[in-house]
Amino acid sequence: MKKLLLFLLLIPFLSVSQTVNQVDASGKKQGVWVKKYESGEKRYEGIFKDDIPHGIFKYYYNSGELQASKEFFHKGKAASTHFYYLNGKLKASGLYVNQKKDSTWNYYNEDEILILSEQYKAGNLYGTTKTFYEEGELYEVKSWEEGVEHGKWQQYYKTGQLIMSTTYENGVLNSSYTYYHSSGEIDIKGMYKNNVRVGEWIYFSEEGKQDTIINYNESK
Repeated sequence: MKKLLLFLLLIPFLSVSQTVNQVDASGKKQGVWVKKYESGEKRYEGIFKDDIPHGIFKYYYNSGELQASKEFFHKGKAASTHFYYLNGKLKASGLYVNQKKDSTWNYYNEDEILILSEQYKAGNLYGTTKTFYEEGELYEVKSWEEGVEHGKWQQYYKTGQLIMSTTYENGVLNSSYTYYHSSGEIDIKGMYKNNVRVGEWIYFSEEGKQDTIINYNESK
């Protein structure tokens, strides 16, 4: 009687273990899937329906801590994703569409301070990238289009004062370039053409007085 009772209690667990990592007659993944590292530790777990990931998938470090989570939607084509440090704090978050980065991705240091924000379109940088100092102050703003620098590029001191300002055109510097002292006075002013310095480049003292002029001949 005791053996029968024990067997009946084990039936739910046996049925669960038998339905893990299953494929149907067409070879499509169905139900709960669990993959493990060679060490035996769980690598990821999630649910498939007709070979399509469904709902929340969890991914783990070899040491057992949660490494990432993905919540799939739009028939598995999109996934809201979060990555974590070993200590459990958020490392990065963003969206995958068709397994490529899309929309806004944010990255954090272990103090949970935002250090990088990027915008993507179909896996390519598209829009504005913002980089921050470790304490959270804005350091750099750069514009992108189809994975290529295009538009304003500016850098800042921790105080918020501008360090440098120039403009990209399809990945090439074809623009004026201005570099500033921390006081806000202009330090260097010149022009780029095809990533090369051209014309007069003027250097100023910290008091804003013209100091040196260097003339760069444009190559023919």
